[in-house]
Amino acid sequence: MKFYNNKKVLITGNTGFKGSWLTLTLKNFGSNIVGYSDKKPIKNSVINEKWIKKNISQYYNKIENFSYLKNVIKKEKPDVIFHLAAQPLVLESYKEPFKTFQTNIMGTINLLEAIKTINDNIPSIIITTDKVYSNKTYKKHNEDDLLEGIDPYSASKVCAENISKSYSNLGLKIITARAGNIIGGGDWSKDRLIPDIIKSIKRGKTPEIRNPLNTRPWLYVLDVVEGYLMLGKKIYQTKNKKYFNSFNLAPTYKRPYSVLEVTKKLLNHSNNKHYISHNNKCKKENKYLSINPKKIKAQLNWRAKTSLDEALAYTANWYLNKNKADPSIYSQQHIINYFNK
Repeated sequence: MKFYNNKKVLITGNTGFKGSWLTLTLKNFGSNIVGYSDKKPIKNSVINEKWIKKNISQYYNKIENFSYLKNVIKKEKPDVIFHLAAQPLVLESYKEPFKTFQTNIMGTINLLEAIKTINDNIPSIIITTDKVYSNKTYKKHNEDDLLEGIDPYSASKVCAENISKSYSNLGLKIITARAGNIIGGGDWSKDRLIPDIIKSIKRGKTPEIRNPLNTRPWLYVLDVVEGYLMLGKKIYQTKNKKYFNSFNLAPTYKRPYSVLEVTKKLLNHSNNKHYISHNNKCKKENKYLSINPKKIKAQLNWRAKTSLDEALAYTANWYLNKNKADPSIYSQQHIINYFNK
């Protein structure tokens, strides 16, 4: 990761869950971070406003604001861009489809159009999702499998994939990264399994989970960050223009784990062992999701090195350790420990 020392890195969506871990990690590697987000970090995030003001150059605006985004890129001249800004929630996309499409589709178009206009040699990592695949039967999807979204969120990410490939044909260097369901400390989003359980525990309530038998490729956040950084180095060192590639990031568990199994494992780290489960039939979600990470393993030697039990232990410790210091300090030490393994 010495590659990132003194590199100027633009991260859109840098105050979100994954974005904040990526921001803190890159700062730890000596990068000059330019953050772009529509919101300030929420309370008890991985990074806070005080940390941001002290450590990085931060811009607050919507990714849909093309002229503002373009001016930021023109002014800052980043060496590499990680695009994470998005409406990231499946159930929220059913409630707000227009907002989801506008943010996830037009936001991607705005970013790539700005790059094309200013400097089409800036390499970009576009973050999408494991949910872009046509998931008719249970299988591990490869990168060249058919893409199809069954809900506004996944459909918007399929569009982002196709938009990215189209812009690569116009001369841009782009990689799309499709990661599984990411778990780790600092995620406070609604309608996500880990945050919902943690918030219930903190309120002294019984956690409620939906679709307990659904399986997901659960992946620890720092494994994902490491994968993103490897892809960023790869695209930066690619000399060819009109470059496009896609990579899956997923665990290598011998079998998939269900929502119920993850719930029970997480609750083992708390005093609350009870839960309520129900099936959500109102809004369709894929019952099975699994993606194949063989391509990134073969090309970059990346693998998810954190087991599910370790990931849940780290996650529970982040949320439930009552003697925890400032989250940014605590998280930074965890990053150091992770990358020094």
